[in-house]
Amino acid sequence: MRSISYAYAISAWLFFAGVVYQVFLAGIGLLGGGDMTAHMGFGYLLPLVAILLFLVGWAAQPDRRTFRLTLLLMVLTLIQPNLPLLRDVSPALAALHPVNALAIFWLALTVARGATTLVGRPTVARDEVQVPR
Repeated sequence: MRSISYAYAISAWLFFAGVVYQVFLAGIGLLGGGDMTAHMGFGYLLPLVAILLFLVGWAAQPDRRTFRLTLLLMVLTLIQPNLPLLRDVSPALAALHPVNALAIFWLALTVARGATTLVGRPTVARDEVQVPR
């Protein structure tokens, strides 16, 4: 069970690093003279990583708050690539794309910190459980 906690923490920190990289790609696309192709391509990959993070989190059994934040992170990450597609239908909803990115950034950092504390939590083997008499 300890190894799944490590996997959850590593996955969470890698996801956070991916979010930071995604912002960097947006900066290159907007300010670096390039286009948004790399930002868009990597943006379609992150929701898959968020689903994997959720599944690993489910197996790692973190505290209730961290697990709920992981679920919310997955949902917001799944919504994120669809927001710019709403530009013609609802520009106001499409404009939530950078706001949602801020929420994803904060959630990814919070989940990564929570997953890290899970690694330090002591584990009790089944045969070591004391049954009250």
